[in-house]
This record gives sequence, structure tokens and C-alpha cells, in this order.
Amino acid sequence: MGGIDVMSARRWTIRDNVFVGIQGRTREARGAVFLWHDAQDCVVERNAIVDCDSGICLGNSYRPADIEVHARRCLVRNNFVVRCPENGILADYTEDCRILHNSVYDPKSRLQRLIRLVHDNRGLIAANNVLSGPPPRIEAGSAVQLHGNAVGDFESAFVDPTAGDLHLREPLPRVVNVGEPMAEVTEDFDGQPRDGRPDLGADEWVRGTTNGQPDNTIH
Repeated sequence: MGGIDVMSARRWTIRDNVFVGIQGRTREARGAVFLWHDAQDCVVERNAIVDCDSGICLGNSYRPADIEVHARRCLVRNNFVVRCPENGILADYTEDCRILHNSVYDPKSRLQRLIRLVHDNRGLIAANNVLSGPPPRIEAGSAVQLHGNAVGDFESAFVDPTAGDLHLREPLPRVVNVGEPMAEVTEDFDGQPRDGRPDLGADEWVRGTTNGQPDNTIH
């Protein structure tokens, strides 16, 4: 049971999709987006994933003898991932992959796997993400770079996390204008440009005017 399940992909872009309720009988379904078995140079961006067992998976723990690495130089950026208990965003047997500027919400996560790193992930960088719930779960044997990630209870800062809308309702000080600029992430979930002091997570705060309130919702 799963969503987009791809082996040996080359330069795929998986963008602007909504995945809801992809669940197995034992709540261990494969990823809404699952790239493995020598996927290379793929981009997963601007997707909303809600109430699936697993969100975005780069690789898995099964690695056949003819596969050294499941995913190489893949980029996961600007995604909303909501209540995916088995894995929010997973990296498992990867090389030089990037997990940047994602917003992940699962404050009651039963397995505490909002971002989960397993086995070897050489050259992995996970940065500028917002995790509303537990911190990254590190089960990797290789060195990885984790920096600029905000971890905590951000429920009140999101427009409607229950429905999967992780746009910012307000300019949260721990999130807005505190990110490190990333050459791979010049826009946000909505395609809005990021400046030299980017916000953490998938949404770059932009104040609009709708009945006197910020208009920062999914359109």
C-alpha cells in the first residue's frame, strides 16, 4: 500500500500534489512519495501529505545486494507533512541528499519520527525545517548535518494544521527571518520568493489583507 512508488528514477520532479489517508491495515504503508532502488537527482517539492502512514521516503531498510545506495542527490524541499506516524520524512541508505525547508506536524507522534534518518546517509543535510513535535530521530551510522531546524509546539502558529494547512498564521519569532539562505531553496510552498533572511519551514511569511487578517492560506 503506498502512493508514488518509484525505483531507479532519474531526474524526476514530484510537485504540487495532495496525498490524504494512504494507510495500511497495520498502519505501516509505504510512503506517499517513495523513491528507492538507485533513484538519482530527483526533487520532491510543494506537496501536502496528510494522515498517511508514511510521508516522503528516500530509501528504506531493505537493500538488495546489487544496490549500494537507494537515493543519490535527491532534494526534499517546501513540503507540508501532517500526521504521518510511521515516517514523516525518511532517509535510509542515501548519499548527498537534502531535506530543506519542510514543515512537519505531528505533536502526538507515536513513534517520534517526524524526520527519521536510518543506516548510512553520507553527505545528508537536513536544515531550516520546522518540526511541530519531536526532534529528528537519528538511527544513522554515518555523519549527517542538522542545522537551523526549529523544534517545538507550533500548532497555534499554523493556519489549520488539523486540515493540513501549515501556512503561518503569524510571524513566529523562532521561525521568521532566522533561516540560513540555501541556494537550492529560493522560493516557498506557494512559489513566493525567499529573501536573504528566509523563514524556516515550507512557508515564507507574507502578510496580506483579507477581512483585516493575514491571507496566508492554501489557494
